[in-house]
Amino acid sequence: RAFAQHAVPPTFVADGVVIGSAEMGPLANGARAIALVNPAQFIKASRLATPVSLHERNPELAHILDVENDIVKAADRLRPREGQFPLKTAFPSGAFGTSIKTAMQVLAAGDTPQGKPLNGQGVAVIRLTLNGFDTHQNQPGQQAALLKQLAEGFASMKSALVEMGRWNNTLVMTYAEFGRRPRENQSNGTDHGTVAPHFVMGGRVRGGLYGAPPVLTQLDGGGNLPVGVDFRQIYATVLGPWWGLDSTAVLQQRFEPLPLLRA
Repeated sequence: RAFAQHAVPPTFVADGVVIGSAEMGPLANGARAIALVNPAQFIKASRLATPVSLHERNPELAHILDVENDIVKAADRLRPREGQFPLKTAFPSGAFGTSIKTAMQVLAAGDTPQGKPLNGQGVAVIRLTLNGFDTHQNQPGQQAALLKQLAEGFASMKSALVEMGRWNNTLVMTYAEFGRRPRENQSNGTDHGTVAPHFVMGGRVRGGLYGAPPVLTQLDGGGNLPVGVDFRQIYATVLGPWWGLDSTAVLQQRFEPLPLLRA
């Protein structure tokens, strides 16, 4: 809905790039998005698609040809160029670290050898996935390992963004489909709940805790913490103060942005 309201420049690689999952999430159903696992493999496979300039009257075939053209254009933007700005940042091993490295390479593909973004090129949003937080059993060890991946991944992401000069004009936010209950279950884990902590980071982010601190002695009748921040307020913050869009039109309701961004 956001991209329908304010189209991303056609010179951009895509509206969005999805890395680490075939699930498109909020980029499904209309966004000009690419699911990307391996940039080199994507570029190689794109050679099977041939750009076509026919004025096709069959709408289904026209759509397929448009997609093929988008694939060819995206591959051309992602193809490494001579003297491209090289990343010195070391990324963590494992799937999540590899996804972050791929995301940073996508951004670097639009840079000059001096590390400056090329005019009119880029990508509006990148979606990364870190799976495994559905910890109904044996949570302590799993949670520790996942948070280690998240922390190391975020640290490398910040390092790369600073290196590329993009730290101040990039906003990173987490989101999830569900939270956890605070009380341990019978399997040394936790079950689905109403709330979850989330993170926002970037050079223009005011650090701190937003919303009510959790009080474990004040649970509702279902054993859940009361909601401190409506998650749509985070979306409103990204859509409004960050992107400059009408968040009410996109979210179809007014939600107050959080005061977490510096001017």
